[in-house]
Amino acid sequence: MKNRKLLYILITTLAIAFVISSYTLNKYISNNNLVLQASSKIPYLKLATKGNNEDLMQTSLVTSLPKVNEDTKFVFKIKYKDREVRNMVLEKYFNGSALLNSKTQSQLEELFNKQGYTISSMSEDEIILVNNSDRYSYGANKYFLGVYNNLVTIYKTDNNGDVTAYKIFNSNVYADDGKQRKYDFDTKDSGELQYIKTEDLKEKDGLVDDLIHGRKYNKDSDSTQSVEVDEEYENGEFRTPEKAFDYARGLLKS
Repeated sequence: MKNRKLLYILITTLAIAFVISSYTLNKYISNNNLVLQASSKIPYLKLATKGNNEDLMQTSLVTSLPKVNEDTKFVFKIKYKDREVRNMVLEKYFNGSALLNSKTQSQLEELFNKQGYTISSMSEDEIILVNNSDRYSYGANKYFLGVYNNLVTIYKTDNNGDVTAYKIFNSNVYADDGKQRKYDFDTKDSGELQYIKTEDLKEKDGLVDDLIHGRKYNKDSDSTQSVEVDEEYENGEFRTPEKAFDYARGLLKS
């Protein structure tokens, strides 16, 4: 009987000691921001700093996300109602350039959203950006107005309708005698230039959206034009850069 009482006392003492030690250990782990983790292949546990472990996991996660490197290929597509074309202007500019190196997907989206492009797919090898337009495509060997770096720009299409050349619009290139020089799409401008910024345009009937996604009113509304030159201006699609230039100058008066 005496031995049984001693056994009960011993068991009770051990239980109390276990509870106290467990509480003390848990409080110590909590107060010191620690965590129990397995170590190596040997079946034992060790204490580690919780914050460092989470930081390492977070760093590993960020490192594994794709970023732009010097060999990343950029593909810019414009998906119109009737077909898909390439924007070779942006592709030529950014492929092989170090401007976007180490940029993340969110940083790229912030840069290109203003020009209507979103990222369709992204890896370290290739990034595809798409401009989804609800308009019809521009014809082959035509000039039209668009946006480049938030500036009104004249673009040119090739035989396939892909965008292959551009010139940032300016409205006051003057010669030494004070006369305005003849507009030349291919030469580089010099002197005092006046550019049209999209932020300075007065929004009328979705003008900025037209510049970003295309202006093809006659097909969208099924209207007809009896005079050919009026149809060019209505479409925003021109056969000569001079006509595109004249149209762009009209935006200054809006």
